[in-house]
Amino acid sequence: MKHHPLAIALALASLVSAGTAAADQTFSIVQDLPAITHVDVGAEGSSHGDIMAFEAPFTAEDGTTGVMSGMLITLDIDLGDGVDFLDRIAQIVVDFGGADTLVIGGVAVYPAGTAEMAADAPQLRAVIGGTGRFIGARGEVLTTRRDAGHYEHSFILLD
Repeated sequence: MKHHPLAIALALASLVSAGTAAADQTFSIVQDLPAITHVDVGAEGSSHGDIMAFEAPFTAEDGTTGVMSGMLITLDIDLGDGVDFLDRIAQIVVDFGGADTLVIGGVAVYPAGTAEMAADAPQLRAVIGGTGRFIGARGEVLTTRRDAGHYEHSFILLD
């Protein structure tokens, strides 16, 4: 078998560049206390499959305002061994107005019996898309609920 040095070099270069995505944009927003609606699905009370819908205004570092809305589906209640936490799968839209939106998806851990994340316990989710100035967005968002009732979202979007 004959090796072509140029082909090998190009293959290695593409592997290296694929693994070194750089942050193109980082920014934070502060979300106000959300308005929450619970939809009890299946067994009565907090149980697997329940849906929580929310909406809340936010302000970005540059003063831009918008609305964050989403749905969270309860994944699990009883983790066994006395562990009192549950998981929620999220589909969240961050609407900056006009056509500028980011879409977030992923899972987070919530204390059982509560509608909100535990205070000062950051949760990481994926940015899975966007529209307008965020078209094709991908990255991650670190969300932290603060004792004061607001949420801080720190975004890292890749180029």
